[in-house]
Amino acid sequence: MNNKILIVGNADGYFELLSNSNDKCNVFTLANVNHLPAFLLKQAVDLVLLIIEDNFFEEVSIVESVKNNESYKDIPVIVVDKSPYPIPNNIKLAFQSGITEYLKGGTDDIELLSRVDNQLKSSKRMAEVVEENSVNKETLQLMDRLILFMDRADNSFVIFGAEGEIEWVNDGFNRLYGYSIDEFKRKFGRTVYQASKNSEINIKVDKCVKTKKSINYVAECQTRSGEFKWIQTTFTPIVSPTGKIERFIAIETDITKLKETEEALNQKNEYMMALTNHLKSANTLLEEQQREINQQNKAIEEERKKSEDLLLNILPFEVARQLKSKGEAKPRNYKFTTVLFLDFRNFTQLTQELSPTDLVQNLDSYFTHFDEIVEKHFVEKIKTIGDAYMCVGGLPLRNRSNPFNIVLAGLEMQQIINDLVEETKTPEGLDWRCRIGIHTGPVMAGVVGKKKYIYDIWGNTVNIAARMQQESEVGMVNISGKTYEEIKDYFDCTYRGKIAMKNSNEADMYFVIRLKPEYSADEMGLLPNEAFLKMLNSL
Repeated sequence: MNNKILIVGNADGYFELLSNSNDKCNVFTLANVNHLPAFLLKQAVDLVLLIIEDNFFEEVSIVESVKNNESYKDIPVIVVDKSPYPIPNNIKLAFQSGITEYLKGGTDDIELLSRVDNQLKSSKRMAEVVEENSVNKETLQLMDRLILFMDRADNSFVIFGAEGEIEWVNDGFNRLYGYSIDEFKRKFGRTVYQASKNSEINIKVDKCVKTKKSINYVAECQTRSGEFKWIQTTFTPIVSPTGKIERFIAIETDITKLKETEEALNQKNEYMMALTNHLKSANTLLEEQQREINQQNKAIEEERKKSEDLLLNILPFEVARQLKSKGEAKPRNYKFTTVLFLDFRNFTQLTQELSPTDLVQNLDSYFTHFDEIVEKHFVEKIKTIGDAYMCVGGLPLRNRSNPFNIVLAGLEMQQIINDLVEETKTPEGLDWRCRIGIHTGPVMAGVVGKKKYIYDIWGNTVNIAARMQQESEVGMVNISGKTYEEIKDYFDCTYRGKIAMKNSNEADMYFVIRLKPEYSADEMGLLPNEAFLKMLNSL
């Protein structure tokens, strides 16, 4: 398949160079970098070559916004900096923005072609690795479902290694023999060769190894209670991609009744035809029942998968895992968390001016952006109530960085609202603006409900965060004194005074303005730089 290369900017000389260098390249051109997002929506490319002759910062910022999109983050971007006054910071800014290669204007053609070829090869290999990981993940999920099915089955399933070592048995093994795996090993031996009373076991396994196909055999055994049973066993080899047999699966079925039936039939030849017809009818009925059971099992498995997916959508992963494995999730105390409340101004008026469809669409758009922001900053969304949005940092996985994560998320939420304010404004001119309040302290978290699970948090920290939101101003992030003490060395803040709280207490309030310049990667103070991230990772 031909590689697709997009040249953005003045393509003079570059189009001919790339088109003539390799007959496996399709080269496209785009004069204005502002049209890059729209172009990528219509045409997939394998590499972008950006020629910058002026406005280095603006053009790199556009590329950064494109690279932040999940669909385009893996497209390699090579920059040729031909700006009139290139500065050393251009290189650093380029790599921070997700650009893969930086070349100065005047770079010779051989080096440029070499860089392009290297990036195309690296990108192709990365795509192959991602695909391999996806296949491996699907295989593991399939194995989990297979083990669950095997545990519930009436048959006995035994997995043993290439040397015969018994590694795993299902619950059906215990029901068939009356032994746990450890008891069985202590009594009969650790390998299938030691445990089996069938003298042909070695021959059967050798045949399985040579043909790499399943084989069957029947043998008599004695259970723990002293009862003799006839067991039919199917050996199936598990073969690696290289052709090596790694393990075997033995499926054992109790056919004692079938054997007894066969003996009775041998003694009563006069009833052979009648009994044979009866067995055929019974077999047909069993097949129909088995088909029904298979359909029911499939439906049950699909419903279970839907329930698990739904559980992960409404609960944190760790809490969902506890509910799945133990049937309950105990409440926990968290000593150090940071809670954020967001509430839209004039929401009642917005409900009166907008149709229900437009209102819900706008609200969903904002909440979707908020969800993406909190996920990026390792923050847990708790719930939405009407136009209110609540999230918390520091749980269910504890960390010391949660005040910084929450404050960065709050600033980014306000910026998102500023960016969308014009397109969401009502016909009467009423816009969507919000107040944000933040407080740091202990909370209790847990799951309530039986049929409809709700993960929630409680404590005075929640009340204070809500109070901070009520006392905030439109477009601002209002934090408590406790949160301020945690972040003050890294953010520019404005003191607002004290507010009265319950029990005659008072609390300090501060507006967070931005990241301090020495910790900011952008002029607005929203994006942390390398120094800030290094501090955050050390917590």
